[in-house]
Amino acid sequence: MMVSRRYMCTYYSPIFLLPPHDLVQLATYAREVNYVNVHILDAIASSYSLPKVLRFIAELSPNMIVSLAGVETFGEDMACLDHIKETFPEITHAVFGYYPSVFPEETLRKSKMDLVLRCEPEEPLSNYLAARVRGTDVDTVPGLAGYRGDGLIFSNQEQRVTCLDGIPFPDYGLVDVEKYEEAFWGGPCGAILSARGCPFSCSYCTSTYGRRLVVKSPETVVSEMAHLKSGGIRFIRFLDDTFTCDRRRVIDICKIILDTRLQVSWSCLSRVDTLEGEMLEWMARAGCKRVLVGIESYSQKVLDYLNKRIDAHIINDQLFLIKQAGIESFGFFMVGAPVEGEEEFQETLEGMLSAPLDFITVNSMVPYAGTPFFNQVEQEIRFSLLPFCCEYKDANVPKTMRERRRHLYIRFYMRPGILMRHFYAIVAHPLRALKLLWLLTTRPG
Repeated sequence: MMVSRRYMCTYYSPIFLLPPHDLVQLATYAREVNYVNVHILDAIASSYSLPKVLRFIAELSPNMIVSLAGVETFGEDMACLDHIKETFPEITHAVFGYYPSVFPEETLRKSKMDLVLRCEPEEPLSNYLAARVRGTDVDTVPGLAGYRGDGLIFSNQEQRVTCLDGIPFPDYGLVDVEKYEEAFWGGPCGAILSARGCPFSCSYCTSTYGRRLVVKSPETVVSEMAHLKSGGIRFIRFLDDTFTCDRRRVIDICKIILDTRLQVSWSCLSRVDTLEGEMLEWMARAGCKRVLVGIESYSQKVLDYLNKRIDAHIINDQLFLIKQAGIESFGFFMVGAPVEGEEEFQETLEGMLSAPLDFITVNSMVPYAGTPFFNQVEQEIRFSLLPFCCEYKDANVPKTMRERRRHLYIRFYMRPGILMRHFYAIVAHPLRALKLLWLLTTRPG
C-alpha cells in the first residue's frame, strides 16, 4: 500500500515545509494494526513532477494508494489523483481530507476515486483492509464511502476515535525528516497532533474533526515527543487547533517534560483568550520556543462577525504574556470579511503595529464550503466542487484583499525594529528571507 501527498495539502508554507503528519500517522496505523507493507511518497518534499510520481508508482506497483487532498489546492490535487487513477486503473485509490469528508458522494461521482475516508481516516482504512482480507462487504464500514457491487454509491457516517492514547506513534522513518523545517529554526522537524477537534466555533474554520475535543494524556504526549527525538527530530510542531485550550493539561505536559529531562524545542497553536502567565512560564521552561496565535482582526465588529468570541481590547495584553515568558510570538491575521471597511482595517493595522509580535502571516477570507461563513456569502460567490471553483463574483473583493494583505506585510516587516530583531535569521537565510517576503507580498489569496 502507498500513501501520497501532492501539492501543498493540509499545511501551507511557501518556503518551509512541515511534515505530512496525517499520512505518516495513517501509514503507521495501517502497518501496525493491519500488518501491511506501506510506503510514503511526499511529492512536494521530494520535488517530484507528475511523470516522476507515475514512474515511482509503476516501480513500486502497490495494490492500493491513499492520498490526502488539500483544501487550498483541492482542484489541482484531484486532477493529479484522477490522472494517477487513469494511468493505473487496477489500483484501488482512496482519498481523504476536508472536502472529501464534507462531500463524499459528490467527490466519488465527479472524480475517479474508488473510496473516500471520512473525517479520521485510520479506522475506516483499517476496517476496510480487514474486510478485504475476510472477503466481506465493505459498505457497512463506518466513515467509509465508495461503491457497492451494484455500482451505487454508499456513504457511511464517520465515527470519531474516542481514545487517542491507543493510536501507534507515527513512524517518521517512513519519510526523510531532513526535508522538514520549522520556519527559520531549521530541522529536522516532526509534528504531533495531541488533540483532535476544537471546542470553539469560529465561522470560517475547516476543522475536520468537529467541535468535540478528544485528547491524548500528558504521559502519552511526552512519550511521543521522546519517540520523535529518538528518531532524530530536533523541533516539534504541535498541530492541535488550540493546544492551550486546557491550561491544566498543558502544565502537566510541561512538568513531565521537565521531570524526564527531555530536551527538545517545540511550537504550538493558540487563541489569545486561552493564554495565561503561569502556563506560558511552564511552557518556556519545557522547551516551547514559539506560540502561533490566531488573532484575525483588531476590529470588534469583524471578530463578532467571525464568531471569534474574543474582546479586541484584550488581544495585545494577552500577547504580551508570551513576550514576558520569553517565547516568540507569531500572529495570524485575515482580511476581507464582508463587514471589514476601511475603518475596521485601520483598527487592525494600528493594533498589529502596537502588538508585541515577532512574525505575522496574513490570509484572505476564503469561504470554505461546509462552514457557516460559506453559508453567509454563498450568493456572492461561484462554487463548484469538481471541477473546483470558489471565487467571488465581484472581482473587486479579492483585489481589495490582496492590497490589504500587502499593506499589512509591508507595514509590519519593514520597520527597523523588526528587521533588527530578525537580523540573524535574515543573515542565516538571506535568499529564503527575500523569497518569503516576495511571496507574502505578491501571492494572491
